[in-house]
Amino acid sequence: MSFFDRFRQPKTPHPHNPLASLEQSSPPPEETWPWPDIDRPVVQLLQQRVAYHEAGHAVVARSFGIEVIQLSIRRRADSFGRVTPVATPAWQRAHEYDRLRRLADGIPESRHRTPVEVLHPRELFDCEESLHAELHAILAGAVAEEMQFSSSRGGRGDRRLFHFQVSCCYGKLTGFVSGSSIALLRHRYRNSCKETLSKPENWTWVKAVVKAAIRSEHGVLTGDEIDSLRPW
Repeated sequence: MSFFDRFRQPKTPHPHNPLASLEQSSPPPEETWPWPDIDRPVVQLLQQRVAYHEAGHAVVARSFGIEVIQLSIRRRADSFGRVTPVATPAWQRAHEYDRLRRLADGIPESRHRTPVEVLHPRELFDCEESLHAELHAILAGAVAEEMQFSSSRGGRGDRRLFHFQVSCCYGKLTGFVSGSSIALLRHRYRNSCKETLSKPENWTWVKAVVKAAIRSEHGVLTGDEIDSLRPW
């Protein structure tokens, strides 16, 4: 979990996490801060939406025990903001399953190909508590944005990431989960996110993170800074 349609890139693993070795090294994207034309009310409103979206991700992630490394609302060409968490066990298992499945698909005739049955998600995915936390954190951005502005301007990347995580855990041998099942799970987790964010202490925390991010010198908050804003 992009968040807010283009507001978050797919989750970046902790640099010391083994998943980091699976990613291709590339130059960091160019970032802009402060935002261009930030004096315009329409740009200020968009930045506030981004900040609420990312704050929702961060606060719910922390509420469910996921460590957050950084929150950024520095603008990129392809995204406006992102939250960088530590890769959870559920995230690592999902990507390992996806890696093995892609490997098997790429060498169907190999004697060393892992049988499909061995790649069944339930054989790899035994981190139910971690998955529960992950699915909440993925959807929390759009929920926080809707709570503040009565609408969300996107979140397609969030939905794709939610689908990916669910498929790797609950999918059949091919990883397939029906659209109706995905929609039902998404509805339930969104409601649960709203319940979590509606708690006065959590919503106060969201607003504090939003304010701090917008007023920050570089458009970035560390995980420790986010935790320090917790009102209890």
